[in-house]
Amino acid sequence: MFAAWKKMAKSQTREPSPRNGKRRLGMATASLTTALILAGCGGGGSYGSSGGFDIGVTVGGQFVSDTPVAPGGSIDLAIHAGQSVSLDAGEPAIWTLFVGGTAVSGGTQVYYAGVDITATTVSQSGLVVDTYAANPLQASVPITLVATSTYDSAQVATVNLLITN
Repeated sequence: MFAAWKKMAKSQTREPSPRNGKRRLGMATASLTTALILAGCGGGGSYGSSGGFDIGVTVGGQFVSDTPVAPGGSIDLAIHAGQSVSLDAGEPAIWTLFVGGTAVSGGTQVYYAGVDITATTVSQSGLVVDTYAANPLQASVPITLVATSTYDSAQVATVNLLITN
């Protein structure tokens, strides 16, 4: 009887398959690669604190604030139609202009509510917004500029402009 159990036990134990070892090695390699990729994709690096991603805002050649707009922050400004605003993120950024609630990429010209708005990308980090109104505005025109760091997409800063007469 014990001989039958030994034979049955021997038939149930298998030699480790080289194929299973390769599969485990492949899974371990994939896990390690994924961990390394995820570790390198940002997630809270503080570029702003080292003088990187901070939005400097200039109107008419004068800095608007002594403190630049930090990641996660925003600033509200009112300008007169005909003024220009220069923005510099301090590092490469993707600029998105919102006019009337619609996103418009940088480097475009839009006519909205009586105002010509031209956003011109001047460098990898800089944008200039020119405004012009041929006639007095019936109401103030709000636009929003959002900068997203190309190094870390979690680093976002916002500039809200109100164009007035």
